[in-house]
Amino acid sequence: MTSFRAFEPVPVVEQLFNEKAKVECIECADENLYIGTSDCSVAYYVIRQGVSPLGKITYQCQLKRSRQLSLQKPVEKIVAAPILSRIVVLCGGILVVLHSHTLDVISTGIKLKFVTDICRNESLDEYAHLTYELCVSSSKKKTVSIYTLTEDRFFINKELSVPEAVHKMRRDGRTICLATANQYYLLDTDNGKVTPLSPLDAEVEAVFIKRVGMGEFLLRMADLALFITSEGVAAKRAPLTLLGRPFQVAYQFPYVLALSHDQVDVYSILTQEHKQTLAFQGGCTLISVGDRVLVASRRQVYSLCMVRLEKQIQALFAEGHINEALYLAEVSMLNEDLSGHDEKDRLSQLQKVKQQAGFAYLAQFKLDDAATMFQESSLDVRELLALFPSLQSSSRPYQPQASAAGLHKITDVQMLTKGNSEKLEQVKSFVISFLEDIRATPAAHGKRDVVDTALLQLYTERNSSQLLAFIGSDNFCDNADSVAALEHHKRFHALGLFYCFHDSAEKALEIWTKINDGTLHDEAHPGLDYVLDFLASLSDHDLVWKFAVWALRKDEERSARIFTQRPYNERSSEKIRPDAILDYLQSFPIALRIYLEHLVFTRKHEKEKYHTNLAVLYLDEVLALQSDSNATEEQRKLARYRLSHMLESSSLYRVALLIGRVQETDLHNECAILYGKMEMHDKALHLLVHRLKDYPAAERYCTVNSQDKDLRYRQRLFQTLLSVYLTPADGQGQLLVVQAMNLLNSSVAEFDVVQVLQLVPPDWSIFLVSSFMMRSIRKSMSRSRNAHLQHSLARGENLQVKGEFVRAHSRPLIITEDRQCDVCQRPFNDAAFVRYPNGVITHLHCSRNKSICPVTGKWFGASK
Repeated sequence: MTSFRAFEPVPVVEQLFNEKAKVECIECADENLYIGTSDCSVAYYVIRQGVSPLGKITYQCQLKRSRQLSLQKPVEKIVAAPILSRIVVLCGGILVVLHSHTLDVISTGIKLKFVTDICRNESLDEYAHLTYELCVSSSKKKTVSIYTLTEDRFFINKELSVPEAVHKMRRDGRTICLATANQYYLLDTDNGKVTPLSPLDAEVEAVFIKRVGMGEFLLRMADLALFITSEGVAAKRAPLTLLGRPFQVAYQFPYVLALSHDQVDVYSILTQEHKQTLAFQGGCTLISVGDRVLVASRRQVYSLCMVRLEKQIQALFAEGHINEALYLAEVSMLNEDLSGHDEKDRLSQLQKVKQQAGFAYLAQFKLDDAATMFQESSLDVRELLALFPSLQSSSRPYQPQASAAGLHKITDVQMLTKGNSEKLEQVKSFVISFLEDIRATPAAHGKRDVVDTALLQLYTERNSSQLLAFIGSDNFCDNADSVAALEHHKRFHALGLFYCFHDSAEKALEIWTKINDGTLHDEAHPGLDYVLDFLASLSDHDLVWKFAVWALRKDEERSARIFTQRPYNERSSEKIRPDAILDYLQSFPIALRIYLEHLVFTRKHEKEKYHTNLAVLYLDEVLALQSDSNATEEQRKLARYRLSHMLESSSLYRVALLIGRVQETDLHNECAILYGKMEMHDKALHLLVHRLKDYPAAERYCTVNSQDKDLRYRQRLFQTLLSVYLTPADGQGQLLVVQAMNLLNSSVAEFDVVQVLQLVPPDWSIFLVSSFMMRSIRKSMSRSRNAHLQHSLARGENLQVKGEFVRAHSRPLIITEDRQCDVCQRPFNDAAFVRYPNGVITHLHCSRNKSICPVTGKWFGASK
């Protein structure tokens, strides 16, 4: 059985004025209490509500009047009309109107009999009207009549027919809900329309009807209490399941009270649950008027005082009914009549309830619901973080208020999780998600540093993949707390990153170098490349040089990127200019080579010093590898390829310096390239053909060196190669006939036919050179035709231009007396004038320069 209490009984009338009389009905209007008895009496009490020293509600009552009516029947019902100082009494089917204070009978001139029930319009504010409408049902006529009651009159306005005699009825606005012996009906007082509802059996169940709100009634159906709207459809509320055998109900938001002979049961319309049972022996009547619920036995009258809503909410929290507590708080604290506070206080109280609900959900590990409550209640995030001692700020200590205010009893997260590591991780995940959600919202205003620092600490503790991205984002983390957390959990790479984003690049580099040296250990560190990329982008050049030495000693080849991958728009500095870098890198030959390659091939520097130094470095490397017995053939080939490529692609190095060294070696291919740079093609080709016997290389040499040259130069170069083929080495040996023929028949080679015929040995047959001759003749004829065609096209274009010139000069120009000079604006007095190509006409003396228009300034060509 639940210990929740919504109402507490307080005695109002502890002893009836007449020992022989028994209570039949009661009515209340403000402090006026009327009791109808079994001996046809009406008693009038004045009741006053007070508060005891213990804070409990008390009542004092005083009997003012009592009157014995002459009808000899029990009083069935009393309806008060306080604004008119009248009460209407139903006794033995007869209506009697009494003065509400003197209980004197008021003559109305109408005697109503066979009345089964009376009711007022409960949706009207009775104090706003000087007249009073009363609904009266008659068993004899099977009608419901609408009467108007004033101070001196009681007259009928409307009479409406119903299918059966009415037993019970209640009115809301234009709608009357009534019960007959067999059926519930709705009656429209405007048009008299009767709408049948559900059938009933009055012999086996007590019938009751209660208005529970605007346009809504509560009806008894077997063991259920149904909510019906004034349109005759079921309301959105679920029905109540009734306990016992209730015969009367009262309504006090948000509760329905059902009276049985030995108890009062309380039901919540919010959850449709039974909430409380009040023992009450001999109960006979139950009413709710305004904010007061009265219940009477045969001798006594009690007030069922609602427990303060705040107390009810706390009771629900204590029993773990969090949703119900929230629902009650939301619907009641936003209702001024129920909460008794102004709007600001009500909203403040509701926020506290939601905060309490959030901590209650947290204790039950309903983490999504807890997050919702914390966000809706604008919880001070420090209250949540107070559960984590490790997340407390050392620079801004905070004393939590939530536990002191009774919102929760959680001392810390260890108490919450009871040492369960899985639950602890769930709570940490919840806090992280909550902090991420609110950090960009008004909830974090003024506390952004607390939120961000806590997030960093939690990411650090869990070694989250989000840690590095978070540090690199815009944040307001406290430096001291963040550094302490990162150091404590040995997140050294993240610590370096934190220093980096807080303008401490030197500290960051010191940490990263220690990680690479093995002094510190952190698997999250990307390695040496990360440090090198950072140094390459660093704008503090002093810091670059400070750590460049360490990097170069670590790995020369990779560390060269510190200088080769500098930002394109980097500010110029004496410390980072190429010559300064080259001077420093003299002790690091591999890095020196890579940097020179960067200057020559990437940056396209044309300084002779850079090109010569790079070529010398390549040559030294080739020579060193040739003398190194441990070097692989692959290494030697790569080194020679780099040297050859450099010698071929560049024309800015000092050829004389290099050729002096190369001639003393067996680097004949490279020597040939250098001969070519010196225009000593015959020596170059002699090396390629007779020393290396690399005929394709010789032909490629001619092709490369004749590129972008004129026809005569190309012909001379290929004829030199042909001459080398046809000249024996040292005047001895055979001619290279096959190679010569292949060259003559090559599609890329260019020759002067006359000179070729002079070079060809006289003993060659015409058949050997026939293919070359035919191809040369065709090419010569093609060139001749093309030249003739170009000449004809040029001649035709020249004729067109001349024709346009003649037409332009033969166009007539008429000068009249009205025509004025475009310069001086005076008329022409003689036939001499000047006309410019743009149509400007001037006097002869106004034309200072015949090549420049004096009006527009346009230039037409140099003056002769």
